[in-house]
Amino acid sequence: MESLRLYKTEKLCSKIEIDKLYREGTSVIAYPLRAVFLVVPPRPDKRQVPARFLISIPKKRIRHAVDRVTLRRRTRESFRLNRHLLYPTATSHNVTVLIGFNWLAQRSYDYAAIERRMQELLTRIAQSITPSPASNHVTEP
Repeated sequence: MESLRLYKTEKLCSKIEIDKLYREGTSVIAYPLRAVFLVVPPRPDKRQVPARFLISIPKKRIRHAVDRVTLRRRTRESFRLNRHLLYPTATSHNVTVLIGFNWLAQRSYDYAAIERRMQELLTRIAQSITPSPASNHVTEP
């Protein structure tokens, strides 16, 4: 059985890569989440992971810090448990997918609703990688 642990290498924390993700990435919406993703070749200097992600819950939309933290945890947990929808496709094409999850709603949602939307987003991202990754979004470093 594969590990369900979420490793540090799966977090997207490079400012250069984050800027590139939001500048060149493709957006997919499954309300209340929006995913911006970019398919890139794996970095040779780092441990290869199929996807690296970040989560953004804006203060403008969710005013209380407690609620933002709760939503961030729910979103992270739903990604952790459903990343199997994306990982086989990314691994078979030997690419890394950079993903930024942004919260769009003005209110909080329960975990079940967030998980359904996360499954939808990850499936749509995996389908967009499948046809011809070399011509779609793969860029040289």
